[in-house]
Amino acid sequence: MAMELSSRMFHHTVGVLLAILVVATAATSKTDGLCDKSDKAALLAIKSALGNPPALSVWNSSTPCCSWDGVSCNATTARVTDLTIFALNISAPVPAAIANLTKLQTLNLAYNQLYGPIPSFLGPRALPDLTFLRLDGNRLTGTIPPTATVFNLLLTGPLPATFGSAVFGDVDIANNQLTGDASMLFGAKKTLNALRLSRNRFTFDLGRVELPEQLDILVIDHNMVYGSIPAAAAAPGRKWLAFDVSYNQLCGPIPQGRYTHRFGAKHFAGNKCLCDRPLPPCS
Repeated sequence: MAMELSSRMFHHTVGVLLAILVVATAATSKTDGLCDKSDKAALLAIKSALGNPPALSVWNSSTPCCSWDGVSCNATTARVTDLTIFALNISAPVPAAIANLTKLQTLNLAYNQLYGPIPSFLGPRALPDLTFLRLDGNRLTGTIPPTATVFNLLLTGPLPATFGSAVFGDVDIANNQLTGDASMLFGAKKTLNALRLSRNRFTFDLGRVELPEQLDILVIDHNMVYGSIPAAAAAPGRKWLAFDVSYNQLCGPIPQGRYTHRFGAKHFAGNKCLCDRPLPPCS
């Protein structure tokens, strides 16, 4: 009886150990240390496409990719969530292998010498979790892909229609030559906190837009925006951190509120016929 019990315990222990071994093997096939294998392959392909720059020399097959400079991962899944290749003076197109980092949330490629068009995969179709994209300080051309946050792209042409349905927290597309109707970015229920459209060629009726409830930065100077300033801009609960509508084609009385006292005349100057404080009174 004792021998039978001992034999059963032995076989049970072996079974448990085999089960653990299978799970461990399965986990190893998915991740390499603290790094998803498919993401690691994508990162090595990105490095190669960028010409194997010396600054990325620590990116090699013998170390876990989540420990590499500029790479952050989800602690549970080991998937790459953040990628920063900043100011390395790299001259190359945007690597196609970035599209394989399907759990990427933030991507910062600013201040290199990247050239060519902005790839269409830099948007929710290929990268559904991407909420931050920085490409400024490069030599990229073409239209803006439907990404959630875009900084200082040197681009021309109209905004894509997909911007109207995208979920934004902060939009900065200032200092470009963008045209068309940017009113799609507004909406009372949108979660937009900051909107910077300065020095473009946007044309839309500001008086007809609904200001997002959370919006506390509105900087749209040096465009061709017309109409009037919405009365909601002076709502008692609205706490503006930045407000500038100067050098447009706006008209009518400026809705009076704390923001008109905080932001002086220069933030309203250069319009067609705006009036009242901080500008001269309406006639």
